Amino acid sequence: MAARDDWREVFRTEARRRGLPRWEVREALAEVEAYCAGSDADPVEAFGEPARYAAELAAGRRSDGDVGRRRRLLPATLVASGSLAGVMSLLAGVDALARGGPGEVTLGQLVSVVAGIAGIVLVAAVLHHTGRTARVGWRFGLAGAAGIAVTTAPQLLWTHPVWRASGWLLVGVGLLLVAAAWWPLVSGRLLGPARGADPGTGAGPAGASARLLGVVRWGLPAALICAVLLAILVGGTGLAVACPPPGCPS
Repeated sequence: MAARDDWREVFRTEARRRGLPRWEVREALAEVEAYCAGSDADPVEAFGEPARYAAELAAGRRSDGDVGRRRRLLPATLVASGSLAGVMSLLAGVDALARGGPGEVTLGQLVSVVAGIAGIVLVAAVLHHTGRTARVGWRFGLAGAAGIAVTTAPQLLWTHPVWRASGWLLVGVGLLLVAAAWWPLVSGRLLGPARGADPGTGAGPAGASARLLGVVRWGLPAALICAVLLAILVGGTGLAVACPPPGCPS
């Protein structure tokens, strides 16, 4: 029994050191315990040395993760880029309709969209090259704040309009882009059910992840509805800057 406890402790330490999530470590230990309890076998004889077994599990998980990451990287980049461009186009169109005038796309908006898409592609390329998975933490929040600053500052600095279009056209383009970006999320093509979770209830070791995916899927349309309502109620969101004279209506 003491040897079995030592095996479990070493395995737990090695598995956590190699990046296996806690729920997967618990599942592996439960499998080892069930097998050894039913056959009175020694864990070393049945599963090998704990450090080696932890390394094998981590290697298998990393291989599966690499395949899944490659399959999701391009769609995720397109979804994020389409969402950014679609949201800006939609809000600019709603702002134009609320003011009763034409919609105008400023130089700052174009720079913001290009910079945002470039940043998304850069982050995706770095994650793919290093094989890392994005983790929510203070660095994640700092990167998000920096991204917001990068995409907001150009709109405040360069307000010269470079393109004028009907408000309805901007709304239509924005809705089309947002719908195209949202569909892979809500259909499950990009974010499938979490590993180890019940698809219907989200119960299981990854239940919290399943609930988080639900928030991600429905967070975009909810945020858009709030933004559109705010633009309609307040008007003049600043995303469509009026063209100064001469030659432009006031």
